[in-house]
Amino acid sequence: MMTHLHALDSYVLSVLPQKLSGSFILDVGCGRGEWGSLLRARKERLHLVGVDIWRPHLRRLCKRKVYDELIQIKAPKLPFKDKSFDISLACEILEHLDKDDGYELLKELERISRKMIVVSTPMNWFQTEIYGNSYERHVSKWRPQEFTSLGFKVMTISSISGLQRPKILSKVIMRFLYRFPQVDLIIAHKTFG
Repeated sequence: MMTHLHALDSYVLSVLPQKLSGSFILDVGCGRGEWGSLLRARKERLHLVGVDIWRPHLRRLCKRKVYDELIQIKAPKLPFKDKSFDISLACEILEHLDKDDGYELLKELERISRKMIVVSTPMNWFQTEIYGNSYERHVSKWRPQEFTSLGFKVMTISSISGLQRPKILSKVIMRFLYRFPQVDLIIAHKTFG
C-alpha cells in the first residue's frame, strides 16, 4: 500500500525467523511489493504470494517478478486452505478496512497460517484516496490492546513522516519537523506451535 513507511522495515523484519528458506509466505495488501522485495533481498528460496484489491498494483508487480503468485482479492476473505502458509503478513492493511472486516481478516490469517502472523498499522495517521486508488483511504484506527487481547505480541514505534525519530533533535530541526505529523505505529505478531 502507499502507506508503506520505511521506519517499519527493520522492526517487521526483526520479528521474522532468521531462516526463511523453503517458507510459503503470504503478503496481504502487497501494494507496490515493498515487503516482497525486502524478503527477496534475503536471497533465500521462498514461495511468495501477494494479494491486493487494486489491479494496477498487480499489473506492475507482474512485470517485476517479485512474487511467485499474484491474486486480486478483496479482504477480509482469503481464498486459501487452512494452514497453507508458514507466515502471513498484513502490513499497513488493517487501517484500510472497517473494524469488523479488520477483525475478520485477523481470523482469516489465523486460519491460513501455520507458524506466524505479522501485522502493522498506524495508530493516528489518516489518509485519503491516493492516485485514484480509493482503497488507500484509512477507515479505522487500531490500538495495541486490541492486538494483545487476541494473543499478539505488540511493539509500538514513533516516527515523523515515516522517518524514525532520533532521541535528540536540535531546536532548528525540531522547528522544521513540527510541520510533519508524528506517526505512531503498531507492529504485532503471533506465533503458533
